[in-house]
Amino acid sequence: MKRFIDKRKGEAALHPNDSYQPFYPYYYDYRQGLFQKILACYQQQRWIRLSFRDGTTVEGFIRTYNPLRGVLIYVSMQKNVISCEGVRVDTLQKAQNYMGKRSTLSLPNNISLSFTIDGVDQSQNIAGWVNINELMSVSGQVVDANCI
Repeated sequence: MKRFIDKRKGEAALHPNDSYQPFYPYYYDYRQGLFQKILACYQQQRWIRLSFRDGTTVEGFIRTYNPLRGVLIYVSMQKNVISCEGVRVDTLQKAQNYMGKRSTLSLPNNISLSFTIDGVDQSQNIAGWVNINELMSVSGQVVDANCI
């Protein structure tokens, strides 16, 4: 690497024409810390509480991740609105009827995500696949994530 002495400061510096100069971003992307917290909850197999800029909090459980399908999450049918073909999915029977179909997961702060129903459990939680690009598009509105 070529170095030269900056005559103004008397210290070594990288030559401005050197093609190899490391790139360092000027700001820290706070989402990186959020993703680390989310990953930690996933690895510990714990539920996650996300806090949004508007004060809304949502809870979910990441079951698995598939690069082609997205993220398989569990959410409460009682705390979130899931609708499929114009019908609110709020019971185990309805969830089983719409298994494998594209539905909409509406969060309390009016954020809507496409949600393909994959299963239900006896605790009134519904599992579904959410596209990773949709999650990334709303990640800028999330300010904190905590394991619960």
